[in-house]
Amino acid sequence: MTARVFEDEDVAGIPEDPLGICTVEDVLMQRLLDSTSPRPDPLDRLEEANRRATRFAAERLEALDELRLEEEARSGASWTEPDALAWRSFRAEVAAALQVHERTAQSMLDLARQLVHVFPATLAALRSALFTERHARILAEESVGLPEELLETYEQRLLPHAERLVPSRFERLARTVRESLDSEASIERHREAVLQRRTAVERAADGMAWYGAYLSAEDVVGAAAVVTGIARGLQRDGDTRTLAQIEADVFRDLLIDGSGVIPPVESGQQPQPSPRARRCVVPEVFVHIPLPTALGVSDDPALLEGFGVIDAETARQLADTVPGWVQVLTAPETGEIRSFGGEMRRPPKPLRRKLRVRDEVCRFVGCTRAAAYCDLDHTVAWEEHGTSVENNLAHLCRGHHRLKHGTPWGVIQAPVGGTLTWTSPRGKVYQSRSAPTLPPSTWRRRTGGALLVQQEWLTPGMQAGDQPPF
Repeated sequence: MTARVFEDEDVAGIPEDPLGICTVEDVLMQRLLDSTSPRPDPLDRLEEANRRATRFAAERLEALDELRLEEEARSGASWTEPDALAWRSFRAEVAAALQVHERTAQSMLDLARQLVHVFPATLAALRSALFTERHARILAEESVGLPEELLETYEQRLLPHAERLVPSRFERLARTVRESLDSEASIERHREAVLQRRTAVERAADGMAWYGAYLSAEDVVGAAAVVTGIARGLQRDGDTRTLAQIEADVFRDLLIDGSGVIPPVESGQQPQPSPRARRCVVPEVFVHIPLPTALGVSDDPALLEGFGVIDAETARQLADTVPGWVQVLTAPETGEIRSFGGEMRRPPKPLRRKLRVRDEVCRFVGCTRAAAYCDLDHTVAWEEHGTSVENNLAHLCRGHHRLKHGTPWGVIQAPVGGTLTWTSPRGKVYQSRSAPTLPPSTWRRRTGGALLVQQEWLTPGMQAGDQPPF
């Protein structure tokens, strides 16, 4: 073996090691090995950089709370008195050190305190880079308003889902878990929130502006579904507008040329909109209602597709009352729905509805396009003898549908549960799981309130209290 001779220029720039732990020859040999070893894959480097950034975020939060505790002991500043001069002075120094606005510094201090003292398991998982700082912030912020005795249960139910859900879906689940733990309070909160409904205009660049309305969730989702339904019906060959542009035009036309107004209401009553022409469009909007909630014996929250959790009172009002609103009754324990056969290429409507509930969004990794606006794809193509059964169907948005068929991306679906395993062109493996379900409900029987029951079996001359003919 030929000995390596190091020249003077090789040694230049190497700092002295006073402890003698590492010799100059050791450093130079390591440099030689580094220069000849293959560079890591850029995707691996990106993932490792992301993990380091997450660990640094956890370290920063811990340092922030340590600094807060030190300041409270030194000057008497307290986060419970945010308007006191001592706290404002401390907050200003934190903002200056981090080069952020004081409101941002306040938010970071609040998050650090919650994670260190209220949600230590979440902080430990963040330190291990199991998910992003955004996930930790969502978990902490969505806990606001929960009684102290429910916070540990809230974290235990929600934390296992953080690693596999993108932030937007995790935020929706966090609200669902919060409402399920404190469902009775959610009804009153919604009643108070409805009183704050309003419209808002927000300026934008280039002579544009945003115009929106703060309304009850079922009104917003229903209105959006109507606009999208009308827009899809107006799509024609040769129309150069995108669907989004047509939706904006429909929204404008309905407001400017609207034919209905809401009449005045008596004190304490809810406003009732007058009949409005919907151009023969009756969209399907799904409301997932636990059976005890529908029967009126529980106040467990329901799920409004395209929005998330809604309170039990609103869900019962929606069920079976408006054309196009589809109620999906779910068992509080499992939520299971019967499967269907796959002899036809186009699956039957009940199976399509079930899959829409199961998937919730496009099933490509990280995509959040609502399943209602996605293609129902055969995991194993129909042309390759794939069948139209539950474990061979999944929703993909049009872009990711094309990606699946036109690129080396591959996907397989688990026999049960709806988990999709994607393999990238670089050989990386990612999993996309179906919409998470809540743990078994610990619902309490509510007092009062009428039962919500199906009465389609009633025949002429029968009354609602008569016994069914079976």
